[in-house]
Amino acid sequence: MNVLIVYGTTEGQTRKIAERVAKEVADCGHSVELLDAGEPGASVNLDAFQAFVVAGSVHQEQHQNAIKNFATAHCDRLNASPSAFISVSLSAALEETRPAAQSYVDQFVELTGWRPRMTLLLGGAVRFTEYDYFQEQVVKFIVMRRGLTSEPGADREFTDWTALASFVEDFLETAAD
Repeated sequence: MNVLIVYGTTEGQTRKIAERVAKEVADCGHSVELLDAGEPGASVNLDAFQAFVVAGSVHQEQHQNAIKNFATAHCDRLNASPSAFISVSLSAALEETRPAAQSYVDQFVELTGWRPRMTLLLGGAVRFTEYDYFQEQVVKFIVMRRGLTSEPGADREFTDWTALASFVEDFLETAAD
């Protein structure tokens, strides 16, 4: 099976997640291609693929425009094929804020018209070492408000890599049927 993984990333964690998905898919013996939807001129012939995984991160309660635009433009093709959506956010990292993370996915689906067969809410990361002062203050507030713990000024991943591996395995099983 030939699988296309499309991602949109703001700070790099979703790219890291998409790369891990690509490795898992390839390790299972499938062909895989990665596409950064945010790259200028990014395009690919979707007819060359039998299955699709789209991953996007949430910032200010919205997924990236590049991911929204990709899903909207190709919703018919995505709906006609095995497809999955991975939504990356800090809200997905805690059980009590997962309803908010799910609402971001619900808004995305409503807006784009794409109905992925599977979805995964996945925690993202904070990269304090890469933020300017203003970004650092905003992220500290969000982390504190969400009840997530992190060393002051230290980077931290909230991604559940085991859940991601299980999700990819389940997706490949359903896509092969």
